[in-house]
Amino acid sequence: MEPDALVQCPYDRSHQVRVSRLPYHLVRCQQNNPQVSRTLATCPFNARHRVPRALLRAHVTSCPDKLPLELPPDPEDMAKTAHAWQPPPCQEDWDAELSELELEEPPPFILQVTKGDLPVPCH
Repeated sequence: MEPDALVQCPYDRSHQVRVSRLPYHLVRCQQNNPQVSRTLATCPFNARHRVPRALLRAHVTSCPDKLPLELPPDPEDMAKTAHAWQPPPCQEDWDAELSELELEEPPPFILQVTKGDLPVPCH
């Protein structure tokens, strides 16, 4: 639908509103017409659809904005795929890498400052 096309307001039949302005108009008109707003329900698929509460169920079944419901996967199918997958064999040997990295003596301390060489704060 074109943004400049006119549609009728569900709260006040004398209102003709552009499609692009309809959401803002619906909020304002709903506040201005509390008696009518109690009789209308909002479609769960499109908030611009306001229908009488008695007709909501019929509207929901035939709403053009309704998306097909995606059902969760069947647990039996999930179990089959879970058992079929096997992790690849591990080619790492952390113990061997650790023994390669071990040095015979620790590296020297770079600053070579001992506790006696540190300045002592004066009180």
